Parts: sequence; structure tokens; C-alpha cells
Amino acid sequence: MKISCMKGKLMQGISNVSKAVSTKTTHPILSCIFIEAENGNIKLTANDMEIGIESYVEGTVIEEGKVAIEAKLLSDIVRKLPDSEIHMETNEDFKTTIKCEKSLFTIAGKSGEDFSSLPVVEKSKYITISQFTLREIINQTIFSISDSEYNNVMTGELFEVSNNRLRVVAIDGHRIAIRNVELKDESQDVKVIVPGKALSYISKIVNGGVDDDVNIYFTSNHILFEFDDTIVVSRLIESTNFFDTDKMISNDYKTRITNSKV
Repeated sequence: MKISCMKGKLMQGISNVSKAVSTKTTHPILSCIFIEAENGNIKLTANDMEIGIESYVEGTVIEEGKVAIEAKLLSDIVRKLPDSEIHMETNEDFKTTIKCEKSLFTIAGKSGEDFSSLPVVEKSKYITISQFTLREIINQTIFSISDSEYNNVMTGELFEVSNNRLRVVAIDGHRIAIRNVELKDESQDVKVIVPGKALSYISKIVNGGVDDDVNIYFTSNHILFEFDDTIVVSRLIESTNFFDTDKMISNDYKTRITNSKV
């Protein structure tokens, strides 16, 4: 493999996928970032078997190939390089050289044959919202999820699509956060529980643009977020019995405060 790209582009790609790198694993390959140069594209992938992130990096493919490199080592090296063009080359033993101006590093890579590809998600059931809206939804609800190991449902958020409306609910036993969003396009009904960890990662990756869309695809086992040159795939929390928050919230208020956004 032989590629070249600007330091800023590569660092952004590494930063995006690093969130899905496993830090505690008995499988060393899961602590790596898998780099693929194929068909003129440079693709970075990380997968901890719960959440997988794939991001394309703008650059030049001189020679196709693939290699898995320990994520922290790669990130530390690239971060310290000058803000210039980076050249990466891997030989048949997966030894990788990284050159940038006067800097030169040689590190040991892995073949990546044991690296787990991201699951294939069928793109038939989906919704589209703006990146701004998605980030806003997450930031306005994620504080109400729980980190309790005794109730897995509380560690995620309910994503429910019905009558062209997205309803997102988080509950930790003390607080409830609910956000409703009207969808522009017709969509099929969906009811899934998305892990809070995945949503936290996504809120840090999306650029938050009002005019930039996110496609969210649903299956019975996974949810896929597709935006810009990045996809995030997460396993769903296996439960269909989320809390009936409508029964928890009374409409008989003695005091009501309405706040209008300016």
C-alpha cells in the first residue's frame, strides 16, 4: 500500500474512527485502525464489536493495499507531524513507513485478516434529519440516560418513528427527557433502543450543519448513521419494553412555564 494525504485530513479521519477502538480487549486487532486503499479511496475503520465507525479520507492512492495499525500509536505519530502532506507506505510484511517533511517513522503493522468488517445494514427503513437537529436531540436528552448495569434499557434512548414524527426518550429513574421532531418525508414506523455510548460518539463527530443531512437506517439488530464521508453502525439494545412515559407524566399541572426560543 502506498498513499499520500494532508495531515489535517488524516488526523480528522483517525479522530472520527478512534471512538470505536476497543481499549480493553483480549483481541489485539480490535485496538487497531484498519486502513484500506482501494479504487482510489482511502478508508479508515475501527470496530469494537458493539460500535463500528468507517470514515473516508481525501488523498491519493498510489498503490492499493491494506494494513491494521495500533490506533494510539498511529494517532500519536500523526498528531505530532508538521501540517503538511503525509506519505504512508506498507511492504509485504506490513511494516509501515510514515514520512512528512523531515520526519520519518517505521512501525509494525498487521495484515488485518482477522479484522471484523462492519455489519451490512439493509437500507430500506430510514429517516433523514439535519446534522444540527441530530446533535441537538442528543445534547437535549443524553443527560437522562443511566450508566447502571442492572437495567440495560436505561443506558440507551428510545427512537420511535410514528406518523412521520421522531420521538426520542431517555430516562434514568429520576429524570425523563423527551424530544419530538417532525419529519419532512414519509417514513415507516420504527421503535428501537439506541445505546447512549453510540449517541455520545455521534454528537462529537457530526459537524452540526443545518443544511447537512444524516440518514438513519434501522434494522431489528442495528442502527446506521450515514453522514458526510462517515458511517457509524451500532448494535441496538435488545428490548422492546421501554418505559411508558405517557403514564409517568401527568397533564394536571398546577404550574406551567412556557419558554420560546429566540
